[in-house]
Formats: sequence, structure tokens, C-alpha cells
Amino acid sequence: MATQPKQADTRPWQGITVVENLLNAHEQQAIYRFLSSGGWGYGWRSHSGEGAQSFWHKHFAGAIGDTVEPQEGKKPNIGCEAELASKAPLLHVFWQQLSQTALKGHVLQRCYANGLPYGNDGATHTDSLEPGACTAVYYPHEKWDPDWGGETILFNQEKDDILAAIYPKPNRLLLFPGFVHHVARGVSRVCPTIRITLMFKTRVKPE
Repeated sequence: MATQPKQADTRPWQGITVVENLLNAHEQQAIYRFLSSGGWGYGWRSHSGEGAQSFWHKHFAGAIGDTVEPQEGKKPNIGCEAELASKAPLLHVFWQQLSQTALKGHVLQRCYANGLPYGNDGATHTDSLEPGACTAVYYPHEKWDPDWGGETILFNQEKDDILAAIYPKPNRLLLFPGFVHHVARGVSRVCPTIRITLMFKTRVKPE
């Protein structure tokens, strides 16, 4: 049986955290409508290795590139909040809320959305091995059915067992450390929509 995710705590980067009913109905609908609009590009992959499929992607702010391995001698990004405010004001307001609650004490490194229609799958990867790196995944859909699939799977370090399977429940926020291996599972044949997730990549502010 998979380990159950922890409920929200004051230091979510130390473990897997799930926050329910994050936004009010108006805010959630606005985010979903915004993400469902144009501006998508095809060809993004979970990692640069073999076996990673392409999928839909929408970049809002921060550095673009493969951040799976830390680069020696390179200082972490100082943050991209100003860029997000300029390019996607609605998401910047969302980030400001998170920075005062679930991600208090974090610096925003990148913000983007991924889209997986039927036939596209993610690939198992880590987001960052930098100390204090954290990934926040928001599920913006207004409804989701268990038969549609699309779970986020988190693996142990050896990638031989599942830590947690996170159902893409509407208005749910998932947080986990950047070093955790994970994958977005594709949606089923009966799913009538593209699976959209909004990501905030962050790093804990140094003391």
C-alpha cells in the first residue's frame, strides 16, 4: 500500500504535502480559464534523456532548461517574481498568496503549465537536486473523474516503489522536494479534456 501524503505543515519542503480547497470558486475558475486559453507550445519533455515523450507546455517566468542536475559553480536563480507579474499578473497574485501561506519563506524560480491530452505521458524525473528546492503542483480543473487517470506518482529514491499517488483533484495543491522522483501519468481514452497542471518551482530562502 502506498504511503499516504502528509497534511499541510509549516515546512512543506521537508516532505510530501497536500493542501485541499486552496482557492475560492471564483479564483479557481479564473485560473482554469486562463490556463485553458491559447499560448501553448508543443515539444516540451520531462527530461532530456531517452524515452521522454513530448507534450504541451506554457512558460510564464523563470529559466528554461533541464534542472535535474545542479551545475557546479553556478549560483541559483535569484527569483522570477517580477517577470511573472509582468507576463501573467493573475498567476502572480496566486503566487503572492502561496508565498504567504504554503510556500512562505520560498523564492520563486520558475512558473509554467503542462498539458497532457490522451496519448501523451510524462517520464519519471527529478526537478532539482539543489538544497531547498521545492515543486508545487496545482490542479486547476473544475471537475475530474477517477476513470480519467492523470495521477502524479511520487517514487522513492531507488525508484522501485511508490511513495504516493496523487489524484488530480480540482483545487488541490501538491508540494514535494525537488529531489523526489515523480511522473505525470497520462489520461485514459475516455478523458474528454487535456490534463492541465500549474507548476511553481521554488527554493527555500537562505537563513
